[in-house]
This record gives sequence, C-alpha cells and structure tokens, in this order.
Amino acid sequence: MQDANLPALMTVKEAAEYLHVSTRTIRRWLNENFLDYIRIGREYRIVRDSLPQFPTQQHNFSKS
Repeated sequence: MQDANLPALMTVKEAAEYLHVSTRTIRRWLNENFLDYIRIGREYRIVRDSLPQFPTQQHNFSKS
C-alpha cells in the first residue's frame, strides 16, 4: 500500500477510521498478530503496510 497521505505508523484510532472498523476490531487483530505494530509505552502504533488492502482482499482474516 503506497498512499503518501498516510503516515508510516498509525494509531489504533487512525487505523480503525481508515479501515472503517471499530477500535475494538483493531485491538483484536493486534492480539491475534494479524497486524504488525510497535509499542510505545502503553500505546500501539500500527505499521501502515500491514493494513489489509480493501476492497481487493476478502474479509476473512483468520490466519490458518
């Protein structure tokens, strides 16, 4: 994903707004290691390139 308007690291809220999902969903994906992230203190920063590329990617996020 090469969108120059997006920061390289996004907050949980920014990622949720971008993907049109809840922050709870983003946090669940973080716990399931679906998204790449770094922790800064108690905060998460999601790596932009690890975000699913909608709408081309299916909504099945299970890692089988």
